[in-house]
Amino acid sequence: MNPFGAQACLIDTASGATLLGGDLDARIEAMSRELRGFPAGLLLLPVGWDIDSVCRYLAALHAHRPVALLAPDADAGTIAELCGRFQPAGIWQDHAPPDRPPIGYERTLHGLRRIERAAPTHPELALLMTTSGSTGAARMVRLSRAGVLANAHAIVAALDIGVHDVAPTSLPFHLGYGLSVLNSHLAAGATVLVTAEPVISPGFWSAVDRHRATSFAAVPHTYELLARLHWRPGAHPSLRVLTQSGSRMRAELAELVAGDMERVGGRFHLMYGQTEATARMAVLPADQLHARSASVGLAVPGARLTIRTEDGVETQAPDISGEVIFHGPSVMMGYADAAAALAHGDEHHGVLQTGDIGHFDTHGYLFLEGRLKRMAKIFGLRINLDAVERFASEAGAPGASAAVSRDDDAIVLWCEGEPDPARLDRLARNVAERLRLNRRGVEARAIEHLPVLSNGKVDYRMLAAAAHAALDTSVDTAVAQPSIDGTAA
Repeated sequence: MNPFGAQACLIDTASGATLLGGDLDARIEAMSRELRGFPAGLLLLPVGWDIDSVCRYLAALHAHRPVALLAPDADAGTIAELCGRFQPAGIWQDHAPPDRPPIGYERTLHGLRRIERAAPTHPELALLMTTSGSTGAARMVRLSRAGVLANAHAIVAALDIGVHDVAPTSLPFHLGYGLSVLNSHLAAGATVLVTAEPVISPGFWSAVDRHRATSFAAVPHTYELLARLHWRPGAHPSLRVLTQSGSRMRAELAELVAGDMERVGGRFHLMYGQTEATARMAVLPADQLHARSASVGLAVPGARLTIRTEDGVETQAPDISGEVIFHGPSVMMGYADAAAALAHGDEHHGVLQTGDIGHFDTHGYLFLEGRLKRMAKIFGLRINLDAVERFASEAGAPGASAAVSRDDDAIVLWCEGEPDPARLDRLARNVAERLRLNRRGVEARAIEHLPVLSNGKVDYRMLAAAAHAALDTSVDTAVAQPSIDGTAA
């Protein structure tokens, strides 16, 4: 019953239980029986890394039943807001929330069920996913079943995932990258280690070693955390493939991880993806990392990338900057802000305007330059804030950095783990010179850890608020610090 068409294996690292073949099919069938207790329509599905959550997801995909994947700790307010907006058939989970059910819903054995008819859905709709770290009032992405399957098989081909590979669940289930790791290994007939342990815990790495995991996936923030803990992949002999996606990785750290993997005969892949394309869109071959560590690679099999210039022309010619356009079967059907959108068909027809600015080199490798919306205007000059971060790294920032604008008078560069005022001043001067900007236009400030959203990306809103609140301080006191699992506390 694996909807990806292969005989995959799930291992529950907490209990040691192994499900494959008939046993896995039986568990998926059990979840299918739960599914039949809900009326037709979209289901809200809070998912954590446990066997039942994985099998519920697989049962829904097998039955062509659309679900909205939510964080496992989605609160009653978030669920009520989503019920009001999308009129789902129910909330599918073991235990109904302790609060009163949202208006129009009643308790059932496996969650909450809508009393009246649910909003109609398009027959190709498989998933609703949020593009951010939270679900409340979030714009949701509509993904088709065919797109989910296509992207999974494209990643299998791009990373050469085989039946003997073993991947731990190192990223959130309800976000695109974590789901992609699950889908691709299921499509390859590989093994997935289902664990809720955080990646910086000894329990996670004990499971990696005990079950001889062959791959590990993480966002840059996680690699930064692991580096500070002096983690090295060579300490885990079974690891052969590491991947990174989510945002730009510091070149120095990427080189360090790649070198560690090469020494043990493994490989490290930088990747590029968006939820709007189901997940990952490009992969940098491991043998190209040292020569092109700033590149995100080539389009995944079955897809292609182009650059759209300001005059609307799409090209793959080298050294021409413009918006990155992704063409492929995994492109979303469209967005959904309310229930009426659930019945809409495919509005993108395999073409995604990514909102990223980039260019190709002479060999067709994609280099990202920043976001169309990550622009600031300082002293009348348009400044790409992603370029500011790149300049800071090149100027010798010792850790991760994040740039935000403070109105139109300055760029504030938050530097992780750099408390020396003199060094911060030199860094700010260097970046200002690179930008050909008045020295007063760049400020460098220290922060112990950059705040991140639950998807591992930098929380720029929090940093922008801190930039306004800390005009006369040199060391951050206003920004919430990440908790042990990497989310903003």
